[in-house]
Amino acid sequence: MTTRPVTDLFHGLFEWHPQPQGAGRLASNATRPSAIPDPQTGRPLRVASVELSDRGVCPACTQLGAGGYVTFVSDLRLAFACPSCRKLVWIAGA
Repeated sequence: MTTRPVTDLFHGLFEWHPQPQGAGRLASNATRPSAIPDPQTGRPLRVASVELSDRGVCPACTQLGAGGYVTFVSDLRLAFACPSCRKLVWIAGA
C-alpha cells in the first residue's frame, strides 16, 4: 500500500511522506510557490532557496534528524521545516 505525500504542510514548499516508523520524510515540492505569507504580517515573502538536510535540529521540538531549510529574498530570517512536529519554524536573524 502506497501513501500519498502531504503537500498542504509547510505552505507547499515541501512534501511530507509518512513512514511506517519515525517522523516521516520531506521531499522538495516541484510545484512549490514562489512566495509564502509572513507569519506576523501576512505579506508575501519571496522564497530564495529551499534545501533538504539529512542532519538538522528543529528549534521547536529539538529533534535531531532530517528537515528542510528555507531562505527568503531581502529577509534575514530562516525557516526550518520539521517532519517531526510538521510545521515551519521561523528563526529570526539567522
